[in-house]
Amino acid sequence: MTDEPSPPIRYVQRNRRNGQTYLYFRKGAYREGPLLSPDGSEALRAEVAAILRRMATAETAAKTPRPNTIGGMLSAYNRSAEFISKARSTQRAYQDYIDEMISDLGDVMLSDVSQAWLRALRDDSAPRGHRAANLRMQVLKNALAPAIDDQTDDRISGDPFLKLAKVKRPHALGEPHPTWTDDEVSAVLEECLRRGLPGLARAVGLGRYAGFRRQTICALPRSARVPTRASDGSEHIRLLWLTEKRKVACDKREDPRLTALIDSTPDRGPTIAYNDRGQPFRERGLNQSLDRVLLSLAKAGKVRAGVNAKGELTCPLDIHGLRHARGNEIAESGGSDAEIMSHLEHATDRAARIYRRQASRRRLADAAQDRIDQSVRAMSKKDA
Repeated sequence: MTDEPSPPIRYVQRNRRNGQTYLYFRKGAYREGPLLSPDGSEALRAEVAAILRRMATAETAAKTPRPNTIGGMLSAYNRSAEFISKARSTQRAYQDYIDEMISDLGDVMLSDVSQAWLRALRDDSAPRGHRAANLRMQVLKNALAPAIDDQTDDRISGDPFLKLAKVKRPHALGEPHPTWTDDEVSAVLEECLRRGLPGLARAVGLGRYAGFRRQTICALPRSARVPTRASDGSEHIRLLWLTEKRKVACDKREDPRLTALIDSTPDRGPTIAYNDRGQPFRERGLNQSLDRVLLSLAKAGKVRAGVNAKGELTCPLDIHGLRHARGNEIAESGGSDAEIMSHLEHATDRAARIYRRQASRRRLADAAQDRIDQSVRAMSKKDA
């Protein structure tokens, strides 16, 4: 307590009552006081410094998860090679869930993690949407893997994630990333060229005829197209690139349909695809440009249409559906899992198996219809 004015010291607040000035420490929401040292004195500076040290120690302790807790495993996963090796976009998405779970579940002991506990956690997350719930569980599974995989580690009993089903996508949402038909691809390419958007047409071509993801479509430079000569003397172009998502090497012969599209459109920037200003697409900008074209074609009845919750006309197609069209095309042509995986730069064969299974079901369905057609013709001849 003092009445003498003095140079201010940071975080010291003065409150005057009954002719006296009382000193308080105030930083953010934290408040302490009245302080004992005289205003402006070295003793007051030392008192404030001591408070700041206590706050820093408490903050560090709060951020340091206890051992054998979910928070400890999540913090370790955040620094692991497995996490660092993921694409930056995946890291950013995972980081949100890591921070959230450290806050919500950080003090839960690993010995308390069971399948029943995980099931309850999954169900609590389900109202946020199937994708958010499943991603949350995937991040947690990755973080807890060292304690689960190590047979000598008894902090978690067995594998609580085994046979734990994911939250299913609601049927009302329809198919994610619907596969484009060839007629829809042709309609969009024609509309892009009619509107003077050759760079957007190229983006569609890279998705449909090369099976590239959106990130690669936006970043693929013109230098990735390398003219080569085959052993038989024929000339063709190879696409050489390291994909953005999984860092998988792309080395494949360019589809003649893509070559024809690129040769018939101008080069206007460093990348193969480009926006209406001749600059590389940003992912969001590519989505918006394509959505505008698709919506106009949906209104004209040239591509499939849908209706949103507000009753407004929409088009369910998106850029990733072009990649599905390419995968299905390879599978329906008899491509193996390894061929699909190599052509689409997959890190695993999981998606390739899905494409091949879909192609097999379509062939079997067509074969069944062929049998029905033959039976109907046979019955018609008999009746005649």
